Amino acid sequence: MMKHFGWRLGTGLLCLIGLALAQASSDIRLDLKAFRVVSVQEHNRTVERLEPALDAKPGQVIQYQLTALNTLTSPLRRVALVIPIPPTTAYQAQSALPLRLGDTLVVPEFSFDGGKSYGHPPLKRKLKVVENGKEVEKEVEVKPEEYTHARWIIPQMEPQQTLTLTLRVIVR
Repeated sequence: MMKHFGWRLGTGLLCLIGLALAQASSDIRLDLKAFRVVSVQEHNRTVERLEPALDAKPGQVIQYQLTALNTLTSPLRRVALVIPIPPTTAYQAQSALPLRLGDTLVVPEFSFDGGKSYGHPPLKRKLKVVENGKEVEKEVEVKPEEYTHARWIIPQMEPQQTLTLTLRVIVR
């Protein structure tokens, strides 16, 4: 099973690119890359390095980097940039950082239902449980490792503007 993981990561990345491309108009060029996060010793301190993630093992951290370019000569408004989180991974909490655009801070939203709905953490879901012999509905917090997508809504993307978004996952 472990020897096939590299193939799954590559296939998963291709699927992610397809999903990201499906959510963008042809006016935006998207480039999604996966990097393995490696800690190395340098000058008596630990630093992180990013290596192309051609394969990965459970427990390793992968950083996805989505670069978006507005290819038009006019601005685009309300652009949704989405990074799907592969089911073979778990989102690393607080790794999808807000994006600063001038005076505007674009905070990522997350989905736990395959991209059908989005919200800001903490996300909540309703579950039916049996208490004292009665079925009741309870609201529970969704753990970050259950997230399926991260999305940034860009208010305006200027002509030829390039934006880069990142998030990290842990391989299951």
